[in-house]
Amino acid sequence: MKKQTKLDQYEGVEIPQNICRIHKENRLFLPLNQTWYNLLLEGQKEWEIRGVSDTFNQKTVKIGRSIEIRKGYQNDSIWGIIKDKFTVNSIQEIPKPIYDKTIPPSVQEDPEVTKFIKEYFKKYDKFILFKIEIQSE
Repeated sequence: MKKQTKLDQYEGVEIPQNICRIHKENRLFLPLNQTWYNLLLEGQKEWEIRGVSDTFNQKTVKIGRSIEIRKGYQNDSIWGIIKDKFTVNSIQEIPKPIYDKTIPPSVQEDPEVTKFIKEYFKKYDKFILFKIEIQSE
């Protein structure tokens, strides 16, 4: 088996240290409904909140991990990298600037969104928030 060489070994070739790469084989899958998906694409939403579970927890939501985002379970994916994370016990613990990038002001007064949020927050005792940076492949 031929040993691969690293490009940064060669004089004159520089590889950025903080380069973000999409690793599809070890991605975290994030299905979103139409509203949240569009807000993420438009840049209004940068943070996602999920109840802590087997799928979304401190071990699975890792900074630097690739994330595949889909509108529901449709085939078209957008890809991102998890850039930051933290956990809270209630919605009141989320700092306002992060809350506004999780649930943008443009939808905070929507009755359907308000109802969904209230019902969702009743289901879990703890929540994990993570910042998503959309990547072009």
